[in-house]
Amino acid sequence: MAHEIEAQHAKALAQVIDQSAHWKLQPEKKPPFTSVEQVNDYVMTHNEPLYLRVPLANEDEHLLVKVTSSDADIVFSAISFDNPASTRVHMSHLKLATSSVTEMLNDCLPEGKKVASF
Repeated sequence: MAHEIEAQHAKALAQVIDQSAHWKLQPEKKPPFTSVEQVNDYVMTHNEPLYLRVPLANEDEHLLVKVTSSDADIVFSAISFDNPASTRVHMSHLKLATSSVTEMLNDCLPEGKKVASF
Protein backbone atom coordinates (compact mmCIF):
# COMPACT_ATOMS: atom_id res chain seq x y z
CA MET A 1 0.00 0.00 0.00
CA ALA A 2 2.99 2.32 -0.28
CA HIS A 3 1.82 3.71 -3.63
CA GLU A 4 -1.61 4.99 -2.65
CA ILE A 5 -3.29 6.90 0.14
CA GLU A 6 -6.10 5.43 2.19
CA ALA A 7 -9.34 7.40 1.92
CA GLN A 8 -9.49 7.97 5.68
CA HIS A 9 -5.93 9.34 5.67
CA ALA A 10 -6.66 11.65 2.74
CA LYS A 11 -9.84 12.95 4.34
CA ALA A 12 -8.11 13.63 7.66
CA LEU A 13 -5.14 15.28 5.95
CA ALA A 14 -7.49 17.47 3.90
CA GLN A 15 -9.01 18.77 7.13
CA VAL A 16 -5.55 19.76 8.40
CA ILE A 17 -4.34 21.31 5.12
CA ASP A 18 -7.60 23.23 4.72
CA GLN A 19 -6.49 25.38 7.68
CA SER A 20 -3.50 26.70 5.71
CA ALA A 21 -3.54 29.74 3.49
CA HIS A 22 -0.40 28.58 1.65
CA TRP A 23 -0.13 24.79 1.57
CA LYS A 24 -2.36 22.91 -0.88
CA LEU A 25 -3.31 19.29 -1.51
CA GLN A 26 -3.59 18.08 -5.09
CA PRO A 27 -3.77 15.00 -7.30
CA GLU A 28 -0.77 14.20 -9.50
CA LYS A 29 -0.29 16.63 -12.40
CA LYS A 30 -3.58 18.43 -11.67
CA PRO A 31 -4.46 21.73 -9.99
CA PRO A 32 -4.85 21.83 -6.20
CA PHE A 33 -8.16 20.96 -4.62
CA THR A 34 -10.25 23.97 -3.62
CA SER A 35 -12.22 22.30 -0.82
CA VAL A 36 -12.23 19.39 1.58
CA GLU A 37 -15.30 18.07 -0.24
CA GLN A 38 -13.33 17.90 -3.50
CA VAL A 39 -10.66 15.78 -1.78
CA ASN A 40 -13.30 13.50 -0.28
CA ASP A 41 -14.99 12.98 -3.65
CA TYR A 42 -11.67 12.37 -5.41
CA VAL A 43 -10.35 9.72 -3.03
CA MET A 44 -13.58 7.77 -3.20
CA THR A 45 -13.02 7.17 -6.93
CA HIS A 46 -9.20 7.28 -7.27
CA ASN A 47 -6.72 4.90 -5.68
CA GLU A 48 -3.48 6.84 -5.99
CA PRO A 49 -1.17 9.08 -3.97
CA LEU A 50 -1.86 12.75 -3.38
CA TYR A 51 0.64 15.59 -3.33
CA LEU A 52 1.25 18.49 -0.97
CA ARG A 53 2.18 21.70 -2.71
CA VAL A 54 4.39 23.62 -0.27
CA PRO A 55 5.57 27.11 -1.27
CA LEU A 56 9.03 28.44 -0.52
CA ALA A 57 9.13 31.47 1.77
CA ASN A 58 9.40 34.79 -0.10
CA GLU A 59 9.52 33.09 -3.51
CA ASP A 60 7.12 32.07 -6.27
CA GLU A 61 8.45 28.50 -6.28
CA HIS A 62 6.92 25.50 -4.56
CA LEU A 63 7.96 21.98 -3.60
CA LEU A 64 5.94 18.81 -4.11
CA VAL A 65 5.62 16.17 -1.44
CA LYS A 66 4.10 12.80 -2.36
CA VAL A 67 1.63 11.55 0.25
CA THR A 68 0.92 7.84 0.64
CA SER A 69 -0.30 5.42 3.30
CA SER A 70 1.59 2.62 4.98
CA ASP A 71 -0.54 0.79 7.54
CA ALA A 72 -1.57 3.41 10.14
CA ASP A 73 1.08 5.89 8.98
CA ILE A 74 0.93 8.65 6.43
CA VAL A 75 4.21 8.84 4.51
CA PHE A 76 5.44 12.17 3.15
CA SER A 77 8.17 11.91 0.50
CA ALA A 78 9.97 14.94 -0.90
CA ILE A 79 10.12 14.54 -4.67
CA SER A 80 11.50 17.97 -5.56
CA PHE A 81 15.09 17.03 -4.74
CA ASP A 82 17.76 14.78 -6.21
CA ASN A 83 18.24 13.09 -2.84
CA PRO A 84 15.01 11.54 -1.61
CA ALA A 85 13.76 12.36 1.86
CA SER A 86 10.71 11.12 3.68
CA THR A 87 9.00 11.23 7.02
CA ARG A 88 6.18 9.20 8.55
CA VAL A 89 3.41 10.42 10.81
CA HIS A 90 1.03 8.06 12.60
CA MET A 91 -2.63 8.79 11.90
CA SER A 92 -3.18 9.61 15.59
CA HIS A 93 -0.55 12.38 15.37
CA LEU A 94 -1.68 13.91 12.09
CA LYS A 95 -1.71 17.45 13.48
CA LEU A 96 2.08 17.14 13.80
CA ALA A 97 2.42 16.40 10.07
CA THR A 98 2.98 20.00 9.04
CA SER A 99 5.92 20.47 11.41
CA SER A 100 7.41 17.12 10.34
CA VAL A 101 7.08 18.01 6.65
CA THR A 102 8.46 21.52 7.23
CA GLU A 103 11.51 20.11 9.03
CA MET A 104 12.09 17.48 6.33
CA LEU A 105 11.91 20.05 3.50
CA ASN A 106 13.99 22.69 5.27
CA ASP A 107 16.71 20.09 5.87
CA CYS A 108 16.81 19.47 2.10
CA LEU A 109 16.94 23.12 1.07
CA PRO A 110 20.16 25.09 0.60
CA GLU A 111 21.28 27.50 3.30
CA GLY A 112 19.13 30.64 3.39
CA LYS A 113 16.00 29.05 1.91
CA LYS A 114 13.02 27.66 3.78
CA VAL A 115 9.44 26.69 3.15
CA ALA A 116 6.59 29.08 3.81
CA SER A 117 4.91 28.74 7.16
CA PHE A 118 1.82 26.59 7.32
